[in-house]
Amino acid sequence: MPMTKRKIKILIADDSLTVRNFLVKIFSVDPEIEIVGTATDGLEAIEFVRKDKPDIITMDINMPRLDGFEATLKIMQENPIPIVIVSGDYDTTDTAKTFKALECGAVAILPRPVGVGNTDFDHAVHHFVSNIKLLSEVKVIRRWNRTHHTPVSNEAPLAMKETNQPIRVIAIGASAGGPLVLQKILKEIPSDISVPVLIVQHLDIEFAQGYADWLNIQSSIPVKIAKDGDILTPGVAYMAPGNHHLGVKAFNTIMVSADPKEKGHRPSVAFLFRSLREVYRNQVLAIILSGMGDDGAEELKLLKDKGAVTIAQDFESSLIHGMPGEAIRLGAASYILSPNQIIQFIKRNVSSSIK
Repeated sequence: MPMTKRKIKILIADDSLTVRNFLVKIFSVDPEIEIVGTATDGLEAIEFVRKDKPDIITMDINMPRLDGFEATLKIMQENPIPIVIVSGDYDTTDTAKTFKALECGAVAILPRPVGVGNTDFDHAVHHFVSNIKLLSEVKVIRRWNRTHHTPVSNEAPLAMKETNQPIRVIAIGASAGGPLVLQKILKEIPSDISVPVLIVQHLDIEFAQGYADWLNIQSSIPVKIAKDGDILTPGVAYMAPGNHHLGVKAFNTIMVSADPKEKGHRPSVAFLFRSLREVYRNQVLAIILSGMGDDGAEELKLLKDKGAVTIAQDFESSLIHGMPGEAIRLGAASYILSPNQIIQFIKRNVSSSIK
């Protein structure tokens, strides 16, 4: 007899009865999901996990007694479980604060699906539930307390050699697991870096500005949402706006496009890498970070074939090794590096690349 597939056990933590019932309803439709409990605040969520470990938790931020930040941090210290922040707050100030949950150990932030009467309801629910199911398989590790951190090593790894390749622009593509790594890179790269940085991070449209604001808190260089026609400035990071592709039209000019989705994404890493190959040819440092799927992997290979310098995040440090893993499989990566090694590579090869 064929074995019955084990159901994904979900704990829902939200102080709103309406929201809890809504999430229970949309999850209950999927036969692969079992709702094992609900919690009305962070303390209840922590106690539940101590007794009955679910596969994944959907967590609200603003709850009584103990909020989602502290609950996430405590759970990740005691009983690491994938935690997804489910947000209904789209004010840019609130979304910037929400990204702090990633620093506490949450694996992703997703917008709560629109209500039943909305024309996008079916699509939004399918997107939401599919992501929750995928994220339930993420292997998380125990988080240390707030004072514990890993310093950036100054040692050059054996796999990382100096390059004489001229680099005029850095391009970074990321999806799930990418935000914290990107935050670390932007915090540690030189503030006087001599090239612009272009970023495509898979995000729902509601979170783009809040994400940029969150990155700006610690980034050594300014982070801004790109606008069509912007002139690229060295030492500035440009992030793709929500639901739009990011690319370049000509040297030093940004292109923002509403062209169709690629690989199911807009913005797409593939779109960015392809446009850079056409304009900057081999004078690009292109990096693929943690993420689900394979967006940008083929285009990274084309950049490498053109002579550009390409990097894929290594397996050990990736929350999800889909995108970098596919790039490595295709032979698209000149280097396979950890976040600390990526930072050191940039410091050694980019700041002095423009004479």
